[in-house]
Amino acid sequence: MNGQYASLLIALPLISAFFVPLIKGLGDRAVKYYLILVTAVQVGIAGWVFREVYSTGKPIIVMAGGWNPPVGINLYIGHFAALFVVIVALTSFFMAIFSAKAIETEPTDKYAMLFLLLMLGATGMIATGDIFNLFVFMEITAISAYALTAYNKTGEAAEASLKYMILGGIGSSFFLVGVALLYGATGTLNMAQLAQLAGGINATVAQVSLALIIFGLAVEAELFPLNAWAPDAYQAAPHPITAMFSAFVVKAGLYAMARILYILSAASGWADITRLLIVLGTLTVIVGELSALRQRDVKRMIAYSSIAQVGLIAVALALGTADGVSAGVFHMVNHAIVKALLFLAVGYVGITLGGTAVENFEGLGKRMPLTAFSITVGAVAVMGIPLFNVFWSKVRIILAAMDANYTWVVALVLAASVVEAVYYIRLIHTMWFTGEGERIHENIAIGTIALFLALLIIFIGLYPDYFWTLSQKAGQDIFNVVQYVKNVPLMGVGS
Repeated sequence: MNGQYASLLIALPLISAFFVPLIKGLGDRAVKYYLILVTAVQVGIAGWVFREVYSTGKPIIVMAGGWNPPVGINLYIGHFAALFVVIVALTSFFMAIFSAKAIETEPTDKYAMLFLLLMLGATGMIATGDIFNLFVFMEITAISAYALTAYNKTGEAAEASLKYMILGGIGSSFFLVGVALLYGATGTLNMAQLAQLAGGINATVAQVSLALIIFGLAVEAELFPLNAWAPDAYQAAPHPITAMFSAFVVKAGLYAMARILYILSAASGWADITRLLIVLGTLTVIVGELSALRQRDVKRMIAYSSIAQVGLIAVALALGTADGVSAGVFHMVNHAIVKALLFLAVGYVGITLGGTAVENFEGLGKRMPLTAFSITVGAVAVMGIPLFNVFWSKVRIILAAMDANYTWVVALVLAASVVEAVYYIRLIHTMWFTGEGERIHENIAIGTIALFLALLIIFIGLYPDYFWTLSQKAGQDIFNVVQYVKNVPLMGVGS
């Protein structure tokens, strides 16, 4: 099959979003089934792209209008993008199924359109080959996320959306100024050509532009201090959207940060920027874990936990080594699976029992045993218990940090795991050893998805080598800038 078909990853959700108003005439149920159908097709396309890239070892490069970059814009689907478009598509498919149960607030057609645009934006951020289109896709993602945060039409949702919008606007401004500085210094926006020219950029310009871009992306990546929107948005947004935020929207921001960081690795003063990112990541871990410890709402607690894990990924990506980047990618994969499961299961409790306050989880093991089991598996995994997936990515981060002479990261990972154990064991105790109640019939579709994700967590924990190999290839795609430049068919302008 022609590699140009990979452009359907962008075209399908975009075109499908415009057809939603036509489907609306058939009723809300038709809109929900349409959303499931589109995301299922997206999974098929993403699966084909993944198989093509990982079987051939070569990236798929789509050039708009047939023009070679940097004159034309391009999509670059290497090992990282091929892996994560599958995660984006599969998570979206699962959450489309969940939406059929969870979304009752009107207008459903607007929800479906924004849902598809959110999937489109994150996919585009991961697949684009130039930084201006990265900005465009980032804005599509952000605007969709603002609207979806406010979708439930409550005061809390409106306030959370406004916070997100204000911080997102600040972040976008930082990012755009950083891009403008790079364009002024190099005359190009193509990532491969930027890598070629990075060594000749003035040291001050390189440092300032990189710092601005990192702070700009810190909003989507949920890094301290620009993540104040996240807990409120996670709590107020519809439950399927919360899972999408954690599973892939934040990952798209982290990827964009890492890609640009390593594209400019030849620039003077680059090491100072990596240290800045390590500081931001460390502060994010500390603030996230300590905040999660004192939450009485389970969804909000998991949101802070997610923020802390993102900080850990940022630290790994900024270590400046191939093993560090691979470990960060491995943790991104594991975190996406675990948090998709936790937000799915906790959200299902919320719509079934009327909220996600910790009191609603008393006796959950007796009332909703499959859901309680799923939450337990996710909670134990996040703590880093052996035989569950997150254990292996935390070990890889520790090993990479020690090799890079950041031995204090070991203490950071272990301390974070101890704090996680405190609040997650408290939740597990609440579900299984307190309260009473009658058995509640659990939704088969949602239960099947939760069980699949729980078993996947356990499977990776028992057999991590395959997923570690995938993560290493994806990590090399980011770290090996020389190979990235060789893969992109530049016209040679300015080289």
